[in-house]
Amino acid sequence: MADTENKDIDFNKAKAELDKKDTREAKAKKPHSKKSFGWWAGVIILILISITFILPATGISFLFMDDSIEFGRYDGEPIAYENGSYMYNQYINLYTQYGGYMDSNSLLYQAYYNAVLNLALTQKAEKVGFYVSDEMVNRGIIESGYYNDENGLFDEALYEATGVSERTGVYNSVRQQLPTTTVVGDISSVLSSKAEEDFVAAMASEGRTFEYVAFDSSIYPDDLCIGYANSNPQPFTLITASVVSASTQEEADSIKADSALFDSTLAEQEDAARTFCFYELEGLGEENANLLFSTAQGELAGPYLNGSSYEVYRIESSPSVPDFSDGEILAKVREYIGQNAPEVVSEWAAQAAQDFYTAAQEDFDAALGQYGYGVQSVSFTPAGNGASALLAGFQSTDAYGLLYSAASADEAYNRSLFTSADYSVLAPQAAGDAYIVTRTGAMGEDSSQAGFVSTFYDYLSSSLAQSDLQNAILTSDLFEDDFYTVLIERLIQNQ
Repeated sequence: MADTENKDIDFNKAKAELDKKDTREAKAKKPHSKKSFGWWAGVIILILISITFILPATGISFLFMDDSIEFGRYDGEPIAYENGSYMYNQYINLYTQYGGYMDSNSLLYQAYYNAVLNLALTQKAEKVGFYVSDEMVNRGIIESGYYNDENGLFDEALYEATGVSERTGVYNSVRQQLPTTTVVGDISSVLSSKAEEDFVAAMASEGRTFEYVAFDSSIYPDDLCIGYANSNPQPFTLITASVVSASTQEEADSIKADSALFDSTLAEQEDAARTFCFYELEGLGEENANLLFSTAQGELAGPYLNGSSYEVYRIESSPSVPDFSDGEILAKVREYIGQNAPEVVSEWAAQAAQDFYTAAQEDFDAALGQYGYGVQSVSFTPAGNGASALLAGFQSTDAYGLLYSAASADEAYNRSLFTSADYSVLAPQAAGDAYIVTRTGAMGEDSSQAGFVSTFYDYLSSSLAQSDLQNAILTSDLFEDDFYTVLIERLIQNQ
């Protein structure tokens, strides 16, 4: 460990160097500045905070039973949890910040991957002979903001008043981070050429709008819906019931045991009787739904767990088969088919799309009127497959989503959307279990798309470079990842 008491830490010199550095950068007008170690640590945490890792919340006290536990390796070097290691310090920091919101196993998982990234980047810095000087550490301490006053400025008196142990910890942390932050800073500050930016901006500005008719369960014909329901009536069988909710099963049991309490609770909740289709109650579990539908009129059923509450039902009418020609019932039948039996629609959709396409070849708008179909409009979309963060894709321009689904699944179809003549009507295309018939708009330019790229290109290209670096590390053959195996083995051993 470094002993800060024995080091000649000249903060005036460090601040002077920092001021020179800021002046040089201001003159160069660079859009990206080297970020502090605290900023990069925060970025790593924010990237990894989204990773979901679920294990029994047993805590990690077993880790303190060993001097060192190795969870993986990078290029032969171990990533270990031990007193003073990077992974250990990351866990402590994460626990301090997020311990009240996330379980210990998830925090340990993030600390491990933070350590992997740090080790890999440190190795890269060492391979090019990167040297950490005392002046660099001093500047890093100032930039970290650890000793800043209420105005955000470095306060040497605050530094002097801090205990030796704490100062040593900050010094070592900054020194340990410098190779990593230098590599990341170099990558994030690389400028793209103006010609490259202009090229991408031109790509973003060239595209077209689209219109399409969707052949899915939403327009499945009434007679076919009625035919399906008549041959499969159980999901649509109706029952009317009053429902009372309780936060605990004990409270719900008390309500069920006392009809007067049920009535008073129902009045407090101001809930009227509701009519349900059988399939709408399958979330209670099929067995419970069957029990509810077999309960006599006037009797109480339940309690059944529904989400986070317990529900007690009073049956107000016996089960009955609905009138499938009723508009509200037809809407429920369509909803059910779309969610549970989309293959029923697919054969009809293929033929209906073909019939419409044949008519639309002569006049798309006239065919819409002839068949009475509605049209989905897709706003201006640049040519591409939607994989670039710099170009808008169908995932953001197609609100209904079926053109996005079709274009994502079929590269040739996606290409035809942008290479076909203006106002072409394209042949029916599968979009999952549905089909679509699309009319292209005229190819044109949207200056706002180019403006977006020009404004954010440096920032986005820098972010993507950092993301690519992280992905390259975590998918590298040099990375031996044994985290899950080791942790699960430890959990089992300590049950």
